[in-house]
Amino acid sequence: MSGSPAPDRPPTAAGAPSASGPPAPAPSPLRVWPWRVLGLSSVTIGVINAFIPLLPSTVFLLIGAWAFSRGAPHWRERLMAHPRFGAPLRNWADGGRVSKRGKRLAAIGMAASVAISLWVYGPTVPVIAVALGLAGLATWLWTRPEPRDD
Repeated sequence: MSGSPAPDRPPTAAGAPSASGPPAPAPSPLRVWPWRVLGLSSVTIGVINAFIPLLPSTVFLLIGAWAFSRGAPHWRERLMAHPRFGAPLRNWADGGRVSKRGKRLAAIGMAASVAISLWVYGPTVPVIAVALGLAGLATWLWTRPEPRDD
């Protein structure tokens, strides 16, 4: 039975690539470079913000990981495996989970931002609108599940 297909595999059409066929061609640089630039820019801002109090870093790292998933998946994997920044990213990827510490720091940063804006500009319409938006964001953030105990 040398010419018949294996009983557990359906025959393939003539000329169709097999499951172990040649690898897919590399994507065009015009398709990956915008994602890489966005990813690198976001990660750079996130790392800088990690050293400046009251500025968010995780959101920029999340944007960077998302962009890398489209333009440089291996860079995304390195970011997700990073000893300092990887845990919050992995928690978010695992169902939008945010640690209590992360929630607390985000809420403190938002409250400080509103307090400074009120002190500098007073209770103007834009400041009140931002305060209401941040209150909604903080409320949503506290509804996010916390990381699993593994």
